[in-house]
Amino acid sequence: MKSTLKFGLVTGLISSVFLFGFFSLVVWLNEKNGWGMQAENIRGIGGLLSIPIQAIGIYMAMQNTKKLTGMLTYGQAVKTGLLVAITIAVIVAIFSFLYCQLINPGYAEFMVKDAQKAMAANGESQQQINQDSVMVSKQFTTGAQVMMAIVGQFVTGLIISLIIGLFIKTKSQK
Repeated sequence: MKSTLKFGLVTGLISSVFLFGFFSLVVWLNEKNGWGMQAENIRGIGGLLSIPIQAIGIYMAMQNTKKLTGMLTYGQAVKTGLLVAITIAVIVAIFSFLYCQLINPGYAEFMVKDAQKAMAANGESQQQINQDSVMVSKQFTTGAQVMMAIVGQFVTGLIISLIIGLFIKTKSQK
């Protein structure tokens, strides 16, 4: 269990550094080069690109458990993967909190303004933009970001665990 938590901690730290580094770098490049990408899309792309990081951490933890115990049932594989996923979710949520509160306290305002630009470019009326901005601002509060990190990382980790567990479990001897 200790080693499984270590895999979760290391993977969570790598995921967090990647997610926030990727977002910050690509937003900066986007503004500098005038690519016209919406910040929410950049965030989504970073999230998708972080899935292999989580999958590798879960896989390595499962392999380690199998090596230590000499075998690995499907249930043990999924349990190991979920423990790693929960650990990753907590670490990414902590980083989300720190990012929104200390590193980039203007994050929510930046995301709302970016969404408003996109709405205006799509021809929405000012009244519609004002109405939609209320929902967008709720989506990017620190609490919402922390909750999305926990849920997103956990659900992704669950799916990864269910899939990888099928392939890594010890094959039954007949």
